[in-house]
Parts: sequence; C-alpha cells; structure tokens
Amino acid sequence: MKLMLVRRGAVDVPDNVVLGQTDTPLAVAGFTAMQRLAASWEGRAPRFVFSSDLKRARQGAQVFAARFAVEPLVDTRLRELDYGRWEGRPWAEVLAEDSNAWRPWSHHWAIQAAPDGESFADLLRRSGAWLAALLDSTHADDLVLTVAHQGVIRALLCHALGLAPERSASLRIQPAHVTCIKCRQEHFEVCYSNVSRFQPE
Repeated sequence: MKLMLVRRGAVDVPDNVVLGQTDTPLAVAGFTAMQRLAASWEGRAPRFVFSSDLKRARQGAQVFAARFAVEPLVDTRLRELDYGRWEGRPWAEVLAEDSNAWRPWSHHWAIQAAPDGESFADLLRRSGAWLAALLDSTHADDLVLTVAHQGVIRALLCHALGLAPERSASLRIQPAHVTCIKCRQEHFEVCYSNVSRFQPE
C-alpha cells in the first residue's frame, strides 16, 4: 500500500497563533496551492481519499475529490493536535498569562497535554489507530491519499519510521506539500518527503 500524506494548504492565521483544532478555512492562496498540487498527480487514481474533519483539510480534500471523482472519507482521528484553552491565542500571550502550564508543557509536550487539550502521545494513539485500520482494509497495490495536518503527518511518520515522539519536531511538513510512504508486509519505506508535487510511481 502506498500512502500519500498531504498537509492542507495555508490559512489566514498568523504563524504566532496557536492553531490546532480551531476550525478555520483555507486561505485563497492555500486553496490555489492545493489545486496546483493536485494538478501534478499522474497515473492511476487513489482507491481512497481520506480527510480530517476540520474545514481546512476538507476543503483541500475536495480539490482531489473533484479530480478523481470520489467522495472523501472524513475521519476525526486525522484532526490536528488539540491545544485546549490555548487554541486561537498568540503563543506570546499564552506564555505571559499561562506560564505555569506552558513551561512544563514546553519541555514535555510529547507526553503532557495542553490544558483541556491533548498531548502528542494522544495524537500518536489516535493516528496509529487510523493507520492500523487502514492497513487492515487495503491491499498491497492500493494507493491512498490523505489530507491532514502537520501534527498528524509527523505522528504517522513516527509510526512508520519508529521515531521517538520527541524527534517528530525535526520533520519539516509544509502546507500543500506531500510525503509518500509505502508499506510492504508490515515494513514501511519513505519514498519522498515534504515535496511540492507528486513524484512518478
């Protein structure tokens, strides 16, 4: 099974704002970038197109759905990390007003949840459950495309590569970029990562 992991396009939210499960749409530039990425697809269509249920991912998935004439399969397990009460706030404000919670979280984010939110370990569990279900329902020659978020793609790469959760932050995952992994007999191989167009099979 070959799995194409697409990070959703850009949104009109500043980089210094906490954006996890806040449900914001794609920016015009983000939608255009997803169209450009979809146009680079060559060859057979994917068997499945999956999407997070957050608006910015669903809008991106619709671009691919139109190209392949398929209905995206929406799954809440593909949501971005939940930052709880920090959602939608500038990081500087979080640090200034909630430093007692932010400081320990900043050192132990892999296992410690944001207040009223979840930890990266929680994200690993739910994304791992999705991946296990996918592997059970696909065949060796299937192509699957998934539109999700930076945190989810990093978590799935941790599963595929056996990376420690703390190492996930070193994986660069840009908006409207694709990472491709292949699974053969329960062994994963990264074919390419964080590129702006699909590569030939």
